[in-house]
Amino acid sequence: MPSTVNRAAVNRQSQTLPRRIALINPTKFLGNLLLAGGLIQQFSERCQQQQIALLVVLDESFRELFADALPGVQLVYYPRRALSGGVSLTSLRLWLDCVRSIRGFAADMAFTIEEDSVCHRLAHLSGARHKVSSTVHRYHWGFDQVLDIPRSGRAAGEEGIWYSFRDVFTALALPLTDADGTDGTDGTDERALTPDYVRLKPLAPAAQLTERLVAAGLQPARPMAVLHAGASKHYKQWPVPQFVTLARLLAVQGYQPVLIGAGPRDIEVNRAIREALAETGETCVDLADQLSLAELASLLTRADIMVGNDSGPSHLASALGVAGVVIFGPTELAIWAPLGAQTRALQHRQACAPTCTRHHCLRQYACLQSITPQQVMQALDLAGK
Repeated sequence: MPSTVNRAAVNRQSQTLPRRIALINPTKFLGNLLLAGGLIQQFSERCQQQQIALLVVLDESFRELFADALPGVQLVYYPRRALSGGVSLTSLRLWLDCVRSIRGFAADMAFTIEEDSVCHRLAHLSGARHKVSSTVHRYHWGFDQVLDIPRSGRAAGEEGIWYSFRDVFTALALPLTDADGTDGTDGTDERALTPDYVRLKPLAPAAQLTERLVAAGLQPARPMAVLHAGASKHYKQWPVPQFVTLARLLAVQGYQPVLIGAGPRDIEVNRAIREALAETGETCVDLADQLSLAELASLLTRADIMVGNDSGPSHLASALGVAGVVIFGPTELAIWAPLGAQTRALQHRQACAPTCTRHHCLRQYACLQSITPQQVMQALDLAGK
């Protein structure tokens, strides 16, 4: 893939680009949105420069976090949380409002970048003149164009999902750079062609949030190590005993362990960690289900260290530049690796059999289980200190 853009080609392209474009991307996965968000951000900037109207559909869960990330873009939020509770008059009204807003935009083109049924269903309902699916593998029906963008088996150096997202824009000749191949500033920054997260502006911690954190046991003057021990899948779950040992090692180094998470699974994992620590008279702060995403982002900007499983909060910390470690199991690290320069990823893929898969492991997920707390400390550059 070339790293520069031909000026004449882009000038010709700008004359034929759709003038009203809808990006349908209500993914429920925070990590996916953060990984794609940098491209969406840059595309929105190019649209403004070329006076192209852009609508972006996001999951409502990310409303507060992304409030200032896409200025000049018409945002529509998919009411996933309301719909997950079953059909009711309220959820039906919210869904209809979402669809009406998308259709009311009257897009010349609507496209998706995710292999996601909700994305494609809303693209079908968008009323756009030209509807584009991002995958030949799952969704064909009802689209005017179907892209063949591989997510695995890619060329060396371009395995990451960021490149797959980028290739959707490239295949549709949608601009991610200025006509001279720069980002529109000093002509030397090729940020648009370098994998990076969305640039976020976390809300400043409010006094009320600070009071809540102190009430929960947080000591603002002490160094903070944020731990996300939960995971959406069992094959991403580093064992609780390892997290307990890690919390103890960090405490010895003077760090205050702070547990985060959301939902029943994370709450249960955090409870198990707290109970294990309590057996030896140790404590930690548990903030599971107590923070909004914006508040979590604010907390992470205060953190000195973040360690977590392959999850949205780990990607959020990496996007915010927090030093840390992300622990991977059988998930393809080359595809889903964090992008932050301050983040290390640990995976012992060689410990598993070559035929192991995420759902059928022959060695009890040794790729994940064999990672030790001491190795995490070493990756944090804290071993032996």
